[in-house]
Amino acid sequence: MSDTVVDSSVVAKWILPEADSAQAQQLITDIAAVGEKLIVFDLVFPEVANAIWKRHRQGQITLSEAESFIAALNGAPVHVRAASGLLDPAFQIAARYDRAIYDALFVALAQDLSLPGVTADEPLYNVVRADFPQIRLLRNWP
Repeated sequence: MSDTVVDSSVVAKWILPEADSAQAQQLITDIAAVGEKLIVFDLVFPEVANAIWKRHRQGQITLSEAESFIAALNGAPVHVRAASGLLDPAFQIAARYDRAIYDALFVALAQDLSLPGVTADEPLYNVVRADFPQIRLLRNWP
């Protein structure tokens, strides 16, 4: 096993109870067990915090629960990379596959670091997997 890049869809499943949350927790356990790192872009934090806010705004979670989720997000066992360094290749990926820059940054980071990437975003996985075989779908972890 090696260091692994994860996107915000995976981090959200660590924090919020969702489908595939068990696989997301297993990913943390598996990577930590072998002393490797989980790597994310700095944008993961506002993206997941926004998902928490949306759940609270929609009345799906209480303010207290939202605050607990934010605390868990702040304590996520990840190593953070700045997004700004990979905007050019991310833009190329976004344009080629008609994906958001946020999604393309995750793919670009995995490629730049020559590391596996894990996403729960099945549409993203489906459009890039042929050209970026290091990207894996969380549902298939391990």
